[in-house]
Amino acid sequence: MAIERKFLGLLLFLLGAAATLAAYRFGCSTPVTGLALTVPATAAVLVVRGPRPRTKGTLLVAAELEPDALGRLLARQEPDTLALYRTEQVTAELLELQDRYGLVLVVGREHDPRTKERLSASGLSRQVPDIAERAVILAGPKHFRKYVRGALTRLSVPGSHVRTARNR
Repeated sequence: MAIERKFLGLLLFLLGAAATLAAYRFGCSTPVTGLALTVPATAAVLVVRGPRPRTKGTLLVAAELEPDALGRLLARQEPDTLALYRTEQVTAELLELQDRYGLVLVVGREHDPRTKERLSASGLSRQVPDIAERAVILAGPKHFRKYVRGALTRLSVPGSHVRTARNR
């Protein structure tokens, strides 16, 4: 797939370059030249960036969000999304989200060893055996995201599979 993408990108680049030279040679108007320049630019993006990596599903790992924000975040996800949420106490809103979306609650204080273990590399690999094949979305405070990102690195989850959610 990568070789085909690079070949297609190179082909588009050469076609765009030829079109640009032809437009210049025959004195075509500016819009045609602008269009001819768009083709090589598109080809360069195709070669350098390429398509997003394919994943087996999504894992959402979150903490310290308002229940409404968490609900909106869960509502935007695909049905095969697995969601883990660290909280200090279980509320009626969280139980409703658990019933509606299958939210897995990790209950305990931030520095409780049992809570931290469930979000560590070994805990995540037990809860989500195919974690390296999933896209991962992190939401919550910076120190929480940094801790989970470190666990994901130890589990060889590619950085291109990990992103931070916008909690709006």
